[in-house]
Amino acid sequence: MNQRLSAVSCELNQADWHVHPDYSLDATGSIDQYCQKALELGLKEICFTTHYDSDPFRKDEDPFMQIDGKIVPLSEENVKRYIADVRRADEKYSAQGLSVKASLEVDYAPHIEEKLREELTCFELDYRLGAVHCLDHIAITASKEAERYFKKRSAQKMVSEYYKVLKHAVESGLFDVMAHLDIYKKYGLGFYGEKILTLHRGLVEPVLELMARNDVGMEINTGLLRKGHKEFSPGLEILNLALNMEVKIIAFGSDAHKVAHLGKGIEEAYVLVEELKRKIDVNSRTVTK
Repeated sequence: MNQRLSAVSCELNQADWHVHPDYSLDATGSIDQYCQKALELGLKEICFTTHYDSDPFRKDEDPFMQIDGKIVPLSEENVKRYIADVRRADEKYSAQGLSVKASLEVDYAPHIEEKLREELTCFELDYRLGAVHCLDHIAITASKEAERYFKKRSAQKMVSEYYKVLKHAVESGLFDVMAHLDIYKKYGLGFYGEKILTLHRGLVEPVLELMARNDVGMEINTGLLRKGHKEFSPGLEILNLALNMEVKIIAFGSDAHKVAHLGKGIEEAYVLVEELKRKIDVNSRTVTK
């Protein structure tokens, strides 16, 4: 396993490894406020994953972050200030039993791969969380933009393009973990309908195979429950596929953008995964008898 990920030291249901403090443009709540909430919830680890959205084609939307409530450029200096704040929080809260980790949720696109490769070497992170949020420079995970992309593509074309980009992200070697493997359903379900829930078939398997082969882990993201969805991301079918293909589940994350979101659904997701693992183990023993 990647050396950075050896930092994961507690049971996964005692940690939230996808948390956006107010350094992310779309988030509220300071690092300190999140840490205090984590202690209230009995969490042992929290990992901050501020957005790193650097596509120059989205220069009016993405390449910014917040510091002290002000919008500032997504620069090396400003990102390092964020990381330093996380490190200070770890020093402050470790004595109270809370480990505080630093990460970035990096929006990947093939045309910026080399740019990302150069930029990410500047930062000391506990892990690199990769994500695909945009297709054709449009954020399909943003309520104000998603429909603009969906109107241009059939459901099949959209899902196919999503997994094409996700495959490139895995192949890049930039990331330790890939976030929310079917996040297109966040707003896609409402636009296209339930047919979208099976369109991963034949498309996600090559991605999972690459993840297993290249030791790229996955997260179980509980954030979709807050959007009225009935499943985590990935959904049950993809999750079963991933477990059977021995993709490592590295983290559970609430994708919190407010302090009140922290830890939501983590225990339920953990219980589900353990149940699925037991069923796979039982089936495996039955087959080998």
